[in-house]
Amino acid sequence: MFCTRCGTNNLDTDRFCRSCSAPLVKPGAAPGQVASSGPAQQSYPSTFGSGQQRPQQDNLPYPGYQGYSSPQGNQNFAMAAQDWRALGADKKVAAGILGILVGGLGIHKFVLGYTTEGLIMLLGTVLTCGIAGIVFTPIGLVEGILYLVKSDEDFVKTYIQNKRGWF
Repeated sequence: MFCTRCGTNNLDTDRFCRSCSAPLVKPGAAPGQVASSGPAQQSYPSTFGSGQQRPQQDNLPYPGYQGYSSPQGNQNFAMAAQDWRALGADKKVAAGILGILVGGLGIHKFVLGYTTEGLIMLLGTVLTCGIAGIVFTPIGLVEGILYLVKSDEDFVKTYIQNKRGWF
């Protein structure tokens, strides 16, 4: 038996959809009547026989099938986008701009929580009177560009979850 809300194929003995928990309606039953847990009901075949053409209306999986509704899909997409921000994608722009502007000092590393890498870059540049900055500035520039070019999902997976400290 198919669910009229989401189209999931359920057992004939199920009273509620296994996917969306909507009450299941017996084929040919009154709209308010839900499926009973009594004897198994006959399910609709996936094909209609030997080359018979049925009208367009009868080619549906069962009477009253509404198909997949897309508003739920859009809502899940919006929630997924918010989840990446909640996981740390909001640090991407700040770390990228700091990496480009003052990458030799390693400030962008502190924004992402990489204290060791940030201290290496900061102390290396300061204690060598800027000589190590010749090496660290291009590293910061490249890292800043990489942060900004990556999608939120890739950024969170690479730099927040996997803790990739360099490049």
